[in-house]
Amino acid sequence: MALLFVDPLDLWLMLLGTTLLVTAYWVYQNFISQKGAEEISRINRTLGFFYLPLGVYALLSGLWATAVWPLPGPYNIVLMDPWAIFGVALIFFGLANIYGYKPVPLFYGVAALSVPVVVYGLVIWAKELTREPILAGLMYFALGLAGLISPLLGYYGERTKIIAWAAIALLIISGLISLWIGIEAAFSHVDRWSDWIPWYGTVSTG
Repeated sequence: MALLFVDPLDLWLMLLGTTLLVTAYWVYQNFISQKGAEEISRINRTLGFFYLPLGVYALLSGLWATAVWPLPGPYNIVLMDPWAIFGVALIFFGLANIYGYKPVPLFYGVAALSVPVVVYGLVIWAKELTREPILAGLMYFALGLAGLISPLLGYYGERTKIIAWAAIALLIISGLISLWIGIEAAFSHVDRWSDWIPWYGTVSTG
């Protein structure tokens, strides 16, 4: 079982952070900017080719993490299991953008997938999980809340911009926290694993 203990969390957090910042840009372009429909369609299609392969990677690696439990105890539940859900959301979002489907109906699915994200944020706060429970919990809660309010983007006319700005703020908050924790973890993990040797030993080329 020791072979299963790996920690890709730093990479996942950095990918999550950058993806959320890109999504904040997507929300701005689709619900706030004054660009024409053709230009927005071009932007959406381009971003769709970013979301789709990343979603496939997140889904497959998330299913792997759910199956093998690479992290100890509750950390696998709150840190690894949601990654597959993130992958599912990205795949749907990527396909919708590539093929030009209206995003608002998709937001109902995003809202449903956001419920466990909010719950995990509350769990992190309540149980004081991770080294930075306040920031980690806020990262989850802000992301989940952005997903929960996303269906409102299609129903409030001029007020849609207010909701869009709120979603952008939540995505940026969550994205920056995720990016910060991921970068911090990358430096920590390099030091922590510096003496690790694979089970088959090392190969000398000198």
